[in-house]
Amino acid sequence: MGEALFYRRISPGYKMKSDCCFDEGRRVPGRIKRAAIVSFTLILLVAVCVGALTYIVRSSSSSPNEADKDLPVLKIGVTDNDPYVYVDTTGDCAGIDIGIAREACKRAGIKPQFIDISWNDRDRLLKNGDIDCLWCDYSPCYREDKYYWTEPYLTLTVSVAAKKTSGINSLAHLDGSKTIAVIAGSVSERRLLAGDLDISPDVQIKSYGSAELCKAALAKGYVDCWMADVQSLDRLVAQYPGVYRVFAGNVMTVDLGVAFDDSYEGEYVKNLDTALSDMDRDGTIEHIVDNYKAGATTGGQGAES
Repeated sequence: MGEALFYRRISPGYKMKSDCCFDEGRRVPGRIKRAAIVSFTLILLVAVCVGALTYIVRSSSSSPNEADKDLPVLKIGVTDNDPYVYVDTTGDCAGIDIGIAREACKRAGIKPQFIDISWNDRDRLLKNGDIDCLWCDYSPCYREDKYYWTEPYLTLTVSVAAKKTSGINSLAHLDGSKTIAVIAGSVSERRLLAGDLDISPDVQIKSYGSAELCKAALAKGYVDCWMADVQSLDRLVAQYPGVYRVFAGNVMTVDLGVAFDDSYEGEYVKNLDTALSDMDRDGTIEHIVDNYKAGATTGGQGAES
């Protein structure tokens, strides 16, 4: 795959220092005492008003966070797969799927909780209720009946990347002497094994457990090329300028969806479908994807399209 989050108040225990000296043996006129008391009272009243105003402003500023506490939580299973899901420099989840999920959940009245999982454990965690869904560059293609899906929210283009020095410019250049990397269980792997792509049946297919392992195999020369979605391939090219090229001819397109357990019953899917549809119409999804088209980030375990 495919497809990913402050206020300082004065401590109640805080006390003002009382280290000023007062000579009780010295007499002070009563009117001065009364004036001092009145002044102190006014100062105290102003301080209380200012403190109350400050509290109101701070409480108002934090109201969205307070409101989030009452929202139902959607436990989203994710795994590192740049640029769809990764951990940014601040330690927060980021990426295309994370951005789309956050906005969709906001519109659907749900609070997203991103849970980093081992991709091989995804189905067990889903069945046990440890997570509610899988939202990580995951496609219903070949899995239509395995999960309860939202409507597709994004369509990816799949292509192939190779080193510029390899001389490989298209699938037609691949023969029995060439090796292609794919993620195990991905749509790319299934279509290659099924022989329904325009590629020689003699090409050797090597399946790896993650996108990161595919990239490593390509970098070390264990394989001649890597088939994946163009977003991931473009990140590879950006990360290593001048080293790799992406084929001009696209291999196929793949839809992405959010996968729930096949026995799921609830309103989350319906609400997310509505939010995602609105985000598609108003250009929000396109804007989020565009934010990740340039530059490179840290890669990781990688899921599968």
